[in-house]
Amino acid sequence: MTLPEVVSLGKLTVVPPFEIPGIGTAAAYASGDALGTKFELAGVPKSGRIIEARFHDLDNEGIDKELWVLDGNFTAQADNDAFALSDADNLQVIAVFVFSTWRPATNNQVGLTLNTPAAYFAPHGKLFCQIKTLGVDNIAAGSIPRLSLVIERHA
Repeated sequence: MTLPEVVSLGKLTVVPPFEIPGIGTAAAYASGDALGTKFELAGVPKSGRIIEARFHDLDNEGIDKELWVLDGNFTAQADNDAFALSDADNLQVIAVFVFSTWRPATNNQVGLTLNTPAAYFAPHGKLFCQIKTLGVDNIAAGSIPRLSLVIERHA
């Protein structure tokens, strides 16, 4: 699934908050499960640095997550199945962002990652991604989490 339109602002490319696809609501997830399905970010710079990544937790759970980013297509796991990569797919990983710092806002939270920036080269102008949960999620209908990124283009 290709998501969303990116916005270029000079040297910066902004991926505005978008709903993470394929998340089942009212389903219990186990730690280590795929949260949603694989998605593509098309139109990103072919060479750049992901300088900011945010997990918008509209369900207000504050459970740590990982965003796996690869530079090529990969065999993804189905939503709510154990997240696993083949050895070949592992070699395409360019970053794993861990959302473990949460900023609460009473009704929701924003998860921040401390392991940015991450340089990458994506020859087709696409990044391939999937989220892995590190806890026991149960997402309410109407509260599907969102993801956003800021990328700095290399000259």
